[in-house]
Amino acid sequence: MATLRFAPWVLFGVTAAGCNLITGADELTVEDGGGETAQGAGTNTGAGGPGPGSGAGGPGSGGAAASGGAAAQGGDPSSGGSTSSGPPCPSECGPNEHCDVATATCLCDPNFVDQGGTCVGVAPGDPTQRTAAEVCDRWVMDHQITDGDPFQSSGAQCDPGTLSQGGLNDTLTRINLFRWLSGLGPTSDDPGLNAINQQCANLEAWWDFSQPVSPHSPPSSSMCYTAEAAQGAGMSNIAWGSGPADSIDQFIEDSGNETTMGHRRWIVNPPLGPVGIGYWEGGGMYGRAECLAVFGSSGGGPNPPWVAVPNQGFTPLTVAQWTWTFHGSDGGIPNATITVLRVDDNTPLAVDVLELSQGYGQNAISWVPMGWTVQPDTTYRVTVSGLNGGDVTYEVTPVDC
Repeated sequence: MATLRFAPWVLFGVTAAGCNLITGADELTVEDGGGETAQGAGTNTGAGGPGPGSGAGGPGSGGAAASGGAAAQGGDPSSGGSTSSGPPCPSECGPNEHCDVATATCLCDPNFVDQGGTCVGVAPGDPTQRTAAEVCDRWVMDHQITDGDPFQSSGAQCDPGTLSQGGLNDTLTRINLFRWLSGLGPTSDDPGLNAINQQCANLEAWWDFSQPVSPHSPPSSSMCYTAEAAQGAGMSNIAWGSGPADSIDQFIEDSGNETTMGHRRWIVNPPLGPVGIGYWEGGGMYGRAECLAVFGSSGGGPNPPWVAVPNQGFTPLTVAQWTWTFHGSDGGIPNATITVLRVDDNTPLAVDVLELSQGYGQNAISWVPMGWTVQPDTTYRVTVSGLNGGDVTYEVTPVDC
């Protein structure tokens, strides 16, 4: 079992091998809880368990379709597009859509656009062909919060409440930012999974960290327990202490979860989708919690042979200062050899390769610098050798956004 350290945020990981969960921690060290942090980690988080191969498996998943306001075709892809107008929204909008109550129209989710009445994901393009300005513009834009007060409830302890459309949009936008950086297509959410995960978030906000059990397998004696809450907990990344969108940065940083990096691996799993988003605030040790269902594997978009975080090409310095990971379906990845060269002066750099448990999304390996720190405007050449399909070499250039 993994040892997770929460300081000032917490991560829990879930695995999906068939219908089994492989989660929990032998020791939990909780330091001062923190609030939201801009462009980075928030409070505490946890992830759903590993899944086989390309990262599906486990319970169903998905999440409510949420997205931005209306936009003409060819407009800002992050703001969505209208696929209907005039009469009230139908009882259910189509795939990758949500109902905009103010205009009574079905709108495309963030990073999806209307093509002939169907919401289609915006192609991410090749990360190596982006400019530093493009990367930083997207990083700054997608860290903007459009709804600073997204949670509504009666105030009762076990009222799961609701997360506003703006809160859902902000969360999807942040998920899709990190997927875009790695050259992956956007994902959307599913209303049914959102409803389940609202109950999950309510339960997890009140979680008793002194319990010797995993938050992914809550006992029926847990405060605000429901069967739906437990279902959500078993298929979700779980975070404490941050707002709904900023929890995604926690999952990607995955600090304290060095044995799996499972939260990150689920979010940059190529076929991810749809997801389920639940968020609750108003009590508990950290004041708020998020559940993100991550076992869905019906998403579209590119399915590259490998994915890297930080990504190849220009990448935000913030991301490059986190643990580096390399993911893919190649069976040789978990035991690969990693070498890093600073291209600017042709200097080999030492790294500490960390062994990861497998089964979270795709196969993966991770490493951190030894005796050096990542610098902006410096190019690092990574070579991953010992793969069944041959060595992979790529270059990363961090930029201070």
